[in-house]
Amino acid sequence: MKTAILLIVLSLLLPACTTPPQINGRFISKAGQIRVHPDGRFEIIIEPRTSK
Repeated sequence: MKTAILLIVLSLLLPACTTPPQINGRFISKAGQIRVHPDGRFEIIIEPRTSK
């Protein structure tokens, strides 16, 4: 009986634990940046080199 209850509780919690949280933000370096959107897309932006 305890095993059945444990399996039911785990089956309800498992999908909530496997869904990754949404990530939104920017990672900036000297060469450019990476933008991460909440829907999972990301952009890589490379800054052009200057002649200075």
